Amino acid sequence: MMTEADARIVIDQLLREADWDILDKSQVSTEEPTADGRADYLLKNTRTHPLAVIEAKKFSVDPYSAKEQARDYAISLAAPFVILSNGHEHYLWDYADGDAHAILGLPTRVDLERRANLKIHRQGTLAQTLAVIPMPERFLFKGEQVDARPYQLECIEKADAALLAGRRRMLFEMATGTGKTLTIAMLMKRWFQAATISRVLFLADRIELAKQAKETFDDYLRDFPSTLLYGGRRSLEGQVVVGTLETIASQLGSGGFGHAYFDLVVTDECHRSIYGRHTATLGHFDAIHVGLTATPNPGELHQISDYERRLVKSTYMFYDCWDSARQEGRPTFSYRITDAIREHYLSPYRIYHAESVLTYEGATWEGDEILPGAWGKSAESEDRLKTIIDEYFAVEEQRPLPHPRKTIVFAVSEKQAIILERLFNQLLPDDACLRIAQQTNRSPGQVRQDFAKKITCYSNNGNPKPIIDQFKYDPLPIVAVSVDMLDTGYDHKEIENLVMLRPTNSAIKYAQMRGRGSRLCPRIGKTEFLIYDFVGNSKKFNDPGQNYHRPKIVGPRPGPLPPQPEPEPGPDPVPPPPPPPPRPPHEFTQIPLGSLDDSIRLRETITVGPEGLAIDRQTYQDKWAEKVHELEQSDPVIQRVFAGQDVTEDEWEDLQRRLNSPEYFFDEANLRRAFAQPTGSLADFIRWALGVFKFPSQEERVVKAFDAWVAEHSASMNLEKAQMLRLLKSRALAGEKIEMKLFSQPPFSLLGGRVRMEQLFGQKQLLDIVNELNELLIAA
Repeated sequence: MMTEADARIVIDQLLREADWDILDKSQVSTEEPTADGRADYLLKNTRTHPLAVIEAKKFSVDPYSAKEQARDYAISLAAPFVILSNGHEHYLWDYADGDAHAILGLPTRVDLERRANLKIHRQGTLAQTLAVIPMPERFLFKGEQVDARPYQLECIEKADAALLAGRRRMLFEMATGTGKTLTIAMLMKRWFQAATISRVLFLADRIELAKQAKETFDDYLRDFPSTLLYGGRRSLEGQVVVGTLETIASQLGSGGFGHAYFDLVVTDECHRSIYGRHTATLGHFDAIHVGLTATPNPGELHQISDYERRLVKSTYMFYDCWDSARQEGRPTFSYRITDAIREHYLSPYRIYHAESVLTYEGATWEGDEILPGAWGKSAESEDRLKTIIDEYFAVEEQRPLPHPRKTIVFAVSEKQAIILERLFNQLLPDDACLRIAQQTNRSPGQVRQDFAKKITCYSNNGNPKPIIDQFKYDPLPIVAVSVDMLDTGYDHKEIENLVMLRPTNSAIKYAQMRGRGSRLCPRIGKTEFLIYDFVGNSKKFNDPGQNYHRPKIVGPRPGPLPPQPEPEPGPDPVPPPPPPPPRPPHEFTQIPLGSLDDSIRLRETITVGPEGLAIDRQTYQDKWAEKVHELEQSDPVIQRVFAGQDVTEDEWEDLQRRLNSPEYFFDEANLRRAFAQPTGSLADFIRWALGVFKFPSQEERVVKAFDAWVAEHSASMNLEKAQMLRLLKSRALAGEKIEMKLFSQPPFSLLGGRVRMEQLFGQKQLLDIVNELNELLIAA
């Protein structure tokens, strides 16, 4: 039978892993006498003063049950923290400011002492300290005095209230364009001043968004230095560390960030991070967690995807904002696009919906049927795109034209974007070309060639940033054709048109694309933006609105085709040509102009206030290793990565361009797919090629993902539930899909089977667990 002594063996090892010297009595003492008994462990700071009491329990006992006894010990010894552990489950308790909460591992001495020292700098209790710090109603930002908006101050007040109530997870829903990053910077500064936090981790979805966030922090938080963690060895500089989830995930091993290294973890666009492979990364950190998102729940939009419903629910669950009684999310703070439009902080918008025959009915070409969903993916008709672009220009030319309207076209693929760029330049009406030349002080020839440009990951030899900046700051181009580059995190107030050619089943994706036009821009007199929807996204998600009436109709609305006469009898027909040979599965069919007939079959308006390259995975890995070894002797950046030294942001970008060869397109996204390592960073792949790094196996990733899920739900666990979940884990490690029928088979059938599982977890909850674990393991 397992005893408390067995648990202490595990706890001793966990202390060693957290850099505690358990043989040094100035750091760790055991059986420490107190007024009410003996504390199992006493952790001490660098001056040998008490830091934390550890109360150990045997494996079968829930350690949370020992918190009252442990608190008495801690108060008697004047230790500010309590740790409760049975070797497998652990809780950390700052008993002056809330309840005990689950942690995945033990804090280091440095981190625990730093948190204790924070309390010394407060002016009384946490509530008293926050009360004497003025709200940031007016402040200097980007060289100007700025007045805080009422909803930003309300958000900070709600966050303060949640913190004082002992809440350690919060979710802020704020529409795109309402200043999420600045708002969280305002909150961070306030909590820095209140000695609530001293280190912050800000997680962004992409490195471009991380750079934007750092710019905001460098300005508003100029007294609290920030650093961008881009790769290589982790940086110990800066009170604010900014990075991507993939980069941070690679820094959690030995010598990486400890569980308590950060006091606050902010996850931007958090709905992309919670449901899947990044839950384990976030769960690693014992910190106050704040999630930022414009669209965890698009609110006024209809959701059509079961996956998206689960994603939204899991986001709310992670941040403790899910109301099970009402089956809805209740974020800590919410400020949606409709609120912002009503209060004149965001631009109202209108939706022009038009359907072309080919878009909605598909076509037959050279004996092959092209389904409507194939456009832009495996096939494209220049006639279809010409019909759509002509319709766009016809509507634009009937609107007031005080200046050219900056426009984003959301395309499906690299190959479709190339065709769109050419046709937009080619089909630009002559009158419009001459007018834009006069308005922009450019020659008509320059307008003709630069009216539209594509912005994809392949643009400008894999470095699209100069074209993105050109679109934002220069008069030309007017139209940017984007493939997954400008749909999230791109801030350009002058966008007045959005053209949707990319269908999506994601309400979240649609809301993000829509948000690109939502910012106000008084400088150009922007009063609204217009969405040209040629693929039915707005109808699919029931985007509410009012009709936008065009001044006149362009062309008749097509009716049904007239009946065709029967052919006259004649000579024996010529035998049909043999069918064309089947195309390779990844070939892109481009149907030239003049080959198919297309027309607009329906027009409506609504108002509201690369094609992938096929290459063998092993070949790709081998070529990658060859490329890195080729550069190893001559490239100083690779040499520093090999040595574990710091690499600057500019050096990383230059290295990425050198590695991204036209033949194999070596970039982080392709490398992750080729190596089946969804959280690998560029530094990891370089170090693998140099033989100094080994990726975790699928089994190791499954174990980590499963353990993170169990830790997340530990509050509702008991011994029998934990036993059943361990059995599930063993089946998952064997490569089996977790299904309900498993519970009717050994070993579950020997322990009561499905009936017992439903008694333990509840019938609906058991099904939810199966679905959640399958999604988590697929992403591992």
